[in-house]
Amino acid sequence: MAVAQPTRTRLRAVRRHRAALMAGLLLATAVLTGCEDPPEDKPVAVGCLPSGVAMSLAIGARANSPTPALPDPVVELARSAALKHKGVSVVQVDGRVDVDLEPQVFDSKAQNPNKYEKDLNRWLDGLRQWVATMRADEPEADVLKALDVAGAQVGPGDTVVLVDSGLQTTAPLDFRTRGMLDADPTDVVEFLRRTDALPDLTGRHVLLVGLGDTAPPQAELGVAQRRHVVDIWTAIARAGGASCVDLRQSTNGDRSGIDSPPVSVVPVAASPVFNPCGVTVLPDDGEVGFVPDSATFRDPTGARATLAKLAALLERGTSTVELIGTTSSAGTESGRLTLSRNRARAVETVLRELGVPQERISSRGVGDNWPDRRPDRGPRGELLPGPAAQNRTVVVQISCG
Repeated sequence: MAVAQPTRTRLRAVRRHRAALMAGLLLATAVLTGCEDPPEDKPVAVGCLPSGVAMSLAIGARANSPTPALPDPVVELARSAALKHKGVSVVQVDGRVDVDLEPQVFDSKAQNPNKYEKDLNRWLDGLRQWVATMRADEPEADVLKALDVAGAQVGPGDTVVLVDSGLQTTAPLDFRTRGMLDADPTDVVEFLRRTDALPDLTGRHVLLVGLGDTAPPQAELGVAQRRHVVDIWTAIARAGGASCVDLRQSTNGDRSGIDSPPVSVVPVAASPVFNPCGVTVLPDDGEVGFVPDSATFRDPTGARATLAKLAALLERGTSTVELIGTTSSAGTESGRLTLSRNRARAVETVLRELGVPQERISSRGVGDNWPDRRPDRGPRGELLPGPAAQNRTVVVQISCG
């Protein structure tokens, strides 16, 4: 603590200095100009998000994420809010989460539209600079809390923008827990609801930017993994009461990121290495993963490329392979057996298409009845998303003659 305290003090002093600069910018705008009608506020088309409403920006200026920047659609929304004299605030995504910039309301007394536009652009540049120079104060990342704090900064009908990778590293949604990267969004929402951890976004419009974007040392996510992170946070925002949820990719290509304070790395499933004579488990958070509650591959191209390695291995000998589908404890026993069997058959189908003879492949489903399953129920009987995801596998068992 003796080492960390000066760092926190220095960061807070930097923040106070930046706040004074922003306040000085706004004050200079009001004093140096005079007053007339502002330029026309043209509606901004950003998905389902309205223009001319207050905004709260939750920004992940932290390790393992790209250096933050405001995408053009967010700047346009901020411009529209400014023209309507609505507040724009900034919330910091880190392990503690607090308001980095209190609501700022643009004001100008410009005597002609050109001067007014210059004042507005200057105000927006100040907001951009604020975000570009943000730095987290505390280790780790609590994205859930950041969304909740950002939602509290505005009211129903207003907009919350999250610019972050979405890889939370704190409870109750710790993506470091194996399986969380592939947890069923429905399971995640139900778990957060039962633990009273959903962010309150009632009536807010939510824009999610840059989900799945990472910076070293955090490994990059695959296509299916990125899509799944988007699905999880979209489900969370909707369950939190958001009136609409829109998505945008980040336009920031700078992956140099920020190196302090530290944020734990989220493990990313490596491509499986098939044992010539033995067992290989295909986890649901890898390339051979499935859409929740279905036997459809999340990334058919990636699944086929991975299974092509297994097909090539089987072509070189006379061994046989048994595919065993497993599930979590969610649903009914018959439903679990059917789902696990269908997923094993989906893998079998691809192997046959890749040239593996039918007589050398067998498949079956065992539901949640298998020796290596992990307990996936909490003390109150709630389904635990991480362990539940770990139990959703296809086991590849190769027998050599």
